[in-house]
Amino acid sequence: MKVLIVDDEPLARMRLKHMLNHVQINDVLEADNGQKATELVAKYMPDLVFMDIEMPEINGIEAAQRIKQAHPSIPIIFSTAHDDFALKAFDLSAHDYLLKPLSMERLKQALDKVGVSHSPEKITVKKGNDVIMVAVDDIICMIAEDKYVTAYLSDQSLILDQSLAELEKLSNQYFRIHRNCLININYLKGIHMNQEHKPTVILNKVDIKPLVARRQLAAIKKLIKEL
Repeated sequence: MKVLIVDDEPLARMRLKHMLNHVQINDVLEADNGQKATELVAKYMPDLVFMDIEMPEINGIEAAQRIKQAHPSIPIIFSTAHDDFALKAFDLSAHDYLLKPLSMERLKQALDKVGVSHSPEKITVKKGNDVIMVAVDDIICMIAEDKYVTAYLSDQSLILDQSLAELEKLSNQYFRIHRNCLININYLKGIHMNQEHKPTVILNKVDIKPLVARRQLAAIKKLIKEL
């Protein structure tokens, strides 16, 4: 499918494009203003438009009006740092209204609303001299050591390029139990006190038991009760 991102901020376009890549949507067009957006829509007929609102010259509301008049079937999802324009957006039959900074979970909800199928999220990891794709769901935990983050799967461990802060935003199933560790709560099994009487988590399918920060212990216990 073809997606058009309209935003006058290069970093915002890059972030959204990166998030779309994680759900295997790779055919992405970009426009930095409303006028260019209307021209690209007429030329390429994208399947979906992500539209910022506050842009110079032609703002997102006006650009969306022009697009809807010419191509009423193209769904538009507004993406903005402000909620002041929500009513105007929905008056234009906007399919959704996303507030920045975008989360992966919220993006997937918006894609579901417009009937866009998306593949399971994947991230790039290093395996020897190769770079491969691994599904987010398959990563059991991630631990930062020195300059690297190691991802632990049921059958192997791999090196990630992303920081824990970036990885934490990919999925609401990732939970930070310590400043240097994220776990996938779907693999959480229990709590264990190690020989130093420090709390660690027991995870399914791996033998390692990452340390839990004291301030996160209550949250981990609550998660275990909800399993």
